[in-house]
Amino acid sequence: MQIKEGIHRLGQPGGGVAFLGVAAIAYGIACLLQGDFAIYWQPVPESLPLRQPLAYLSASLLVLGGAGLLIARTIRPAAMILLTLFALYDACYVLQLADPHTAPKAVLGLAEQTSVMVGSWAILLRMRGDRSARVTTARIVFGICSLLFALAHFAGLKPTADMVPEWMPGGQVFWALATGVGHLAVGIALLANRLAVPATRLGALMYACFALFVWLTGAVMHPTEWLRWAGVAISLCMAAALWLVGDLLAARNAES
Repeated sequence: MQIKEGIHRLGQPGGGVAFLGVAAIAYGIACLLQGDFAIYWQPVPESLPLRQPLAYLSASLLVLGGAGLLIARTIRPAAMILLTLFALYDACYVLQLADPHTAPKAVLGLAEQTSVMVGSWAILLRMRGDRSARVTTARIVFGICSLLFALAHFAGLKPTADMVPEWMPGGQVFWALATGVGHLAVGIALLANRLAVPATRLGALMYACFALFVWLTGAVMHPTEWLRWAGVAISLCMAAALWLVGDLLAARNAES
């Protein structure tokens, strides 16, 4: 009975907006403290005029957008701010795709930023009560992103395993493979639209664990390395985005 109740609760919409709000605020603060773009996830060209002022503007907008998601009256403009920001980060990765040396990493970066962009879009779709093909598009796009995350884990097994703390039981390779399978399962569930909402919940939990065990441990050990804190925050942004896609699908199911 408790298991059925737990599954039922996982299928209910809610919580994603505040989750993304807090994560975006943390991301912006980490970038502000670094005084630059988080280059792993915001590959803005060094040659860009006024690059540092734009980095501060970007970080401030992340904080502003995140804070706006925590206030009912400003959720819509805040979601639009975050959608636009992550679309711009995406554009930077698109530019990298032209270089064959950076293209593989650019595809992964593109998927990471697109996932948060889709999460922000999901907020707007849900606020409009949208039940059109756009909801299906959001589900499919995030599903494709999940498959790309899985491919990155399998193709880059060693670097992925190296990110796993050595003290975790089971070994580093096991967890690299297990999380790859997790991404694969989420992608398949979203693309097939079967058990999609529970998959988003469990996938978001996996992302949050990644933020906790991979990025946060390093950030605590090196507290002034703000890029590590940015890693915690972007992982939480991705977790929140997946949860938001689940909220969107759950709300549509409830209205059917």
